[in-house]
Amino acid sequence: MREGEYHGTHYYWDSEEREYTLLATWFFEKNYPEMPDYWILKDLEVQDQEPRSPDIDVSEGSDVWCYVDLDGPPIKLEEVHYI
Repeated sequence: MREGEYHGTHYYWDSEEREYTLLATWFFEKNYPEMPDYWILKDLEVQDQEPRSPDIDVSEGSDVWCYVDLDGPPIKLEEVHYI
């Protein structure tokens, strides 16, 4: 995998079991051969949510951000291409 930014989809359910689809931007950084590579969560946004469900806080440090950060990047990722 090349060093750079990747998009991945995550799912989050609130206390009322309402589903939110989140788009996360992860930064992959290759480390030294004897050290593990690592991922950094750079951005998080709500892509979809159930009708009439309240907006959730996805800002850095929020409960949702921490949940996604702890979960780590999903298996299916797409490299970010800026135009």
